[in-house]
Amino acid sequence: MLSFGQHSEDGDWVEHRVDTVIAAGETDYQSYLFFRSPVHGVCVALDGDIQSCAEDEAIYHEALVHPAMLLHPDPRRVLIMGGGEGATAREVLRHPGVGEVVMVDIDRRFVELCGEHLASWNAEAFADPRLTVLCRDINEYLCEPGPGFDVVIGDLVDFSDPADPAAALYSDPLYARLRPRLEPGAVVATQAGGVTTSRTAAHAHVRATLRRAFAGVASYGVVVPSFYHLWSYVVASDGPLPAAGELPLERFSHRAAERGLSLPATGAVHLATAFSLPAAIADSLDQPGS
Repeated sequence: MLSFGQHSEDGDWVEHRVDTVIAAGETDYQSYLFFRSPVHGVCVALDGDIQSCAEDEAIYHEALVHPAMLLHPDPRRVLIMGGGEGATAREVLRHPGVGEVVMVDIDRRFVELCGEHLASWNAEAFADPRLTVLCRDINEYLCEPGPGFDVVIGDLVDFSDPADPAAALYSDPLYARLRPRLEPGAVVATQAGGVTTSRTAAHAHVRATLRRAFAGVASYGVVVPSFYHLWSYVVASDGPLPAAGELPLERFSHRAAERGLSLPATGAVHLATAFSLPAAIADSLDQPGS
């Protein structure tokens, strides 16, 4: 019997049975594996880490995209950093007021593989004329002048250690390059990794970096079953954000209804309650240096 295993936080080992290997190999940037699990459906792993699984990818992607989109009163232009699977773009494009989405992912081969093997996730998004896909380095792209964005979504590989190459994707220089490309009141959101009551350092690093760049930050999290942890996110803006423990329920529900937006995997209520993290986790994020 084939299986795929990975470390999940320190000391934990998660193993998935593999019914079928769909595609495996290496691009110029990373190794990839697409496989079918009897529990989670089609799964995608990069460099040995699960990125998404068919049965619950919508939970992850709705939680990543819609809080930022609903916090903004009228998002028209959206930038996606990463997002090669196309599901982040799919969720952004569900907002009827969006006129342009730019997705910048460095790995052209991975984007092509996702278009081939994850078409049920992304086919409509990749065919949408409002979406432009650029396969290039996000740092280089942000160095160029261009029109501003109302919302920016970071769907990038996990940050785990300041010495890791991925740290550059959650760094002060990146956000310094991003700032000139933001419209007034812009909202930035990024995934910030799995958290447990004793493991919040990676999330706290992402949060602290955004706090240095923006007037306000807010953390939230949802359970993604195939990740086997509470998965965390951070939103940042110079405009108003939910205070710690605040439930932006009225704002989310009203704007979702205004836009005719249904969130089948999560719901506006669930995304609002996601801003009330368990106290044991929320308190650790407010320690000095977080």
